[in-house]
Amino acid sequence: MPKQFLLNPDGSVPANANVELLTAAGIPLVIPTPMPREGGMVAVEQDPQQDADGVWRQVWVLQPAPEPEPEEAE
Repeated sequence: MPKQFLLNPDGSVPANANVELLTAAGIPLVIPTPMPREGGMVAVEQDPQQDADGVWRQVWVLQPAPEPEPEEAE
């Protein structure tokens, strides 16, 4: 996953963030999105995607949760 900088949920820049430095380094400013939740599934973050307006957004996909390891009896 490429480097990214998550903004505040409302899209504002967190205090003390150096936007010029991030931009010069090619690090996109990404609006966070809620992590999806579903029973038996695990949310996995993907590379951010840029929409038609040029806004970068965080992307999640749901994948089946791994089966738990069987416990060994003592």
